[in-house]
Amino acid sequence: YMRRVTGEAKKLLCEAGIEDGKREGYSFKLLDRKNLSKWAVRITDLNPDGKLAKGLAKMKLENSIDLEMTLPDNYPLGHPFVRVTYPQLRGGYVFERGGICFEPLTAKGWSPSMQLPNLAIAIKGILDYGDVAVAGEGNRAARIVPHYTEEGARKDAKVISDAHQGGDSRTYGSLRHYRS
Repeated sequence: YMRRVTGEAKKLLCEAGIEDGKREGYSFKLLDRKNLSKWAVRITDLNPDGKLAKGLAKMKLENSIDLEMTLPDNYPLGHPFVRVTYPQLRGGYVFERGGICFEPLTAKGWSPSMQLPNLAIAIKGILDYGDVAVAGEGNRAARIVPHYTEEGARKDAKVISDAHQGGDSRTYGSLRHYRS
């Protein structure tokens, strides 16, 4: 765990890693320098013709999405937990409390070879090109949505995992009947 996380942290936070992030449309910030398991991730450079970017512009919000990424103790064997923290989104792959429905965020769908920047780019793709819309601005100054809590998003993740039998790809499409 420590070796992999330390290596990824060094790559993400070095000058070259920061430049790679700018070029690819993401940035990572360690939330606690003593704990390498919690990251703030900002997704930027959204498709200007997409529903999400247009919704952000309509509300006069920055063209970016904030996520929180938490790595489990058994990372990279265990999958990260990722949630939306700002702004309030709805539809597509985002649940009521900020949970994200995405196969790589499940036990069966996660690949230990996937690195954090690749996961950020993949999440950017499902948000940017999925049917995700801006539902509200939340607290613009603090860049939070008060009801987007980690506890709530973990409940969303459990609903998602249960509906998909832990990430069984044959079950995708069945979530339309579930409410978080």
